Amino acid sequence: MDTKSKNKRFAVPVLVVMIVSISLALLTMADLYHKRENLQEDNYFQSSGFNRELETFAELVKNVHVDYASYIPGKLDERTANQFKKEHEENLRSIKENNKLSDTIEEAKRNGDNERVTRLTEEFSQNLQEEIARETSNYQERVDQRIAERDAEYEERKNSLTLRSGSFKYYVTDTKNNKVYTNLPQEPTDWELARYARHTINLPNTNGDLESINRTYQLNQLSGIFYVPKEPGGYSQVHTDALYYDSIRDRLIAEFVLLGGTLLLIALCCWYLPVSKVSEVPLVAKSLALFRHIPLDIRMVLVFVLGNMYLIMIANLRFFFLPIDGEHFFTLAFVSLFTAYLLLQFMEAWLMYNQPERFTQQWQKSIFARQRVLLQESYANRGMFFKISTLFILTVMFGMSIGFGFVGLVERAGALLFFSFLYGMFYMVVVFPYTLRRLGLMNRIMHGASEMANGNMNVTIQKVKKGKLSDLAHSLNNITKGLKNAVEEQMKSERMKSELITNVSHDLKTPLTSIINYVTLLKQENLTPEQRKDYIDVLDRKSDRLRVLIDDLFDAAKMSSGAVELNIEQVNVASLLNQSIAEFSDKIEQSTLTFRVTTEQPKIVAPLDGKKTWRVFENLIGNALKYSMPNTRVLIHLAETHDDVILTFKNVSAYEIDFDAQELFERFKRADQSRHTEGSGLGLAIAKSIVELQGGRLSIDIDGDYFKVIVVFRKHV
Repeated sequence: MDTKSKNKRFAVPVLVVMIVSISLALLTMADLYHKRENLQEDNYFQSSGFNRELETFAELVKNVHVDYASYIPGKLDERTANQFKKEHEENLRSIKENNKLSDTIEEAKRNGDNERVTRLTEEFSQNLQEEIARETSNYQERVDQRIAERDAEYEERKNSLTLRSGSFKYYVTDTKNNKVYTNLPQEPTDWELARYARHTINLPNTNGDLESINRTYQLNQLSGIFYVPKEPGGYSQVHTDALYYDSIRDRLIAEFVLLGGTLLLIALCCWYLPVSKVSEVPLVAKSLALFRHIPLDIRMVLVFVLGNMYLIMIANLRFFFLPIDGEHFFTLAFVSLFTAYLLLQFMEAWLMYNQPERFTQQWQKSIFARQRVLLQESYANRGMFFKISTLFILTVMFGMSIGFGFVGLVERAGALLFFSFLYGMFYMVVVFPYTLRRLGLMNRIMHGASEMANGNMNVTIQKVKKGKLSDLAHSLNNITKGLKNAVEEQMKSERMKSELITNVSHDLKTPLTSIINYVTLLKQENLTPEQRKDYIDVLDRKSDRLRVLIDDLFDAAKMSSGAVELNIEQVNVASLLNQSIAEFSDKIEQSTLTFRVTTEQPKIVAPLDGKKTWRVFENLIGNALKYSMPNTRVLIHLAETHDDVILTFKNVSAYEIDFDAQELFERFKRADQSRHTEGSGLGLAIAKSIVELQGGRLSIDIDGDYFKVIVVFRKHV
């Protein structure tokens, strides 16, 4: 008892530890997932930031040593100078061609105005010289500006390359110009790279992130080695970033240790809490009871929504940073509240899984289940629902119209009062009579249902032409008819049971009485051997008859109960029929009947129990021998379709059949109602049961004294 109390006393602290551990583990896993790339050693050199630094440095090497190889400070390169000169000459030509004064001079010449020609010529020459001088000045300014820009660009790139030389060392070979560009005294050997280099890159290479610089180096036929030295030469952003990445990796390794510790704590708590029966701890039990006041479907939605918020929050929270302050504790406490809620819901789900009746009880109280029941009840009869709703609306509107009418009498008695009058007339002429008709039908239904409950099965509810209440009245009338039919069937069944008992008694009593009488005769002492032999023969026949009756009775009972095991196999029905006819060959020859057997195919196969099916043929052939009119033919025909095997027996009955053919399937029913023949009256009942147990059908057609039995076997199970 003390141990249980201690377990429960420590359950709450353990549960708190578990909640905090789960929260911390999830925060750790989220941080490890987001920074998983940083777990690799020297992960900085695989990052996009390093690739950008490398691309910048490689581009600077190409610019300074290749693009500016022929650069002379204060002077344009030949290509740029030629381009500027060409543009200058084109501008001068355009100035000369586009001067409009030349057209005016030509016009003055045609008019013979020499004074004007002289003045315009001087003007034209002066303007042309001014525009040429202006263009020449602009040309020189452009050249000077371009030289200044190129000098500044060269200096900027040269300085950038110099500043980054502490981060990268390079040895690049220019195959096209047979030159080497380097900031090293000589080409580094493998030993030097292993000793002094922290990370080495060969350009061009197959790194997809360096595709642009690879393409540039290939086009310029440049190749070489770039490496990051272990110790920077002065300030190096690359080394600073690498150091930062290394610190992240060290932190992530510490986080892995933390994650392992929290998972171990969670495992220990998961082992301890079931032992302590945490669900029975008052704090937990009260919390679960409080949650159970919330409908189950609302809780499920809340779990889904809050669970997604929980995961998103964990994925985006910033938790692992220094220094540790109050924000860490607030974040952990906030996440732990969500964890506690979800953990309690998980515990409740586990309890419902182990005790399904809990789920059933809580689901029945859910809003969805209650609304579903309410909707089912409301919409079970939609027509009635909408009619009642319409009637309610009309009634409310009628009351409102009366109110408006009173208002109209006081303020505006015009249109509102007229509307109220019209609506009142409509309500009295249409709505009120409709309601009375439905109430009258409801009263008739209630009266009829009361009569039926009192046992009056002859009552009929008068119904209207249409409507749901009319359908209800029709259903109640059908129930009455069904009950009457059921009572009649029950009475018929009772009558058949009485007849069955009578027939069984008669058929069993007759041979039994004969046996008793002949046994009494055999007890006489003055019997001759011939008489004794005759009496014994009679006893043998009567006992055999009694045995047949009892066997048939047991077989009929087994068939009707279905307690028969079938050995289904592919049976040649044609061959089985011929064997059955052969078994009765002696009796057929002794009778005056002629049997005509025709089969469409020598092999007609169906999935049947051979022994049981032989019993069917035996009973049908035996019936034909017993009940056919002498000197007539018995026609037996066997055919098949795609799905069925059809066997037909046709004969002329020796007895008048003045009852329903279906009664022949009843036990102890005979065509010979005087019961002079030796039949048991069970043959057709047994045959029908065997056929139906095998999935087939057996039916009888009677046309006067013409008797026809049709047996249908299925060819496919």
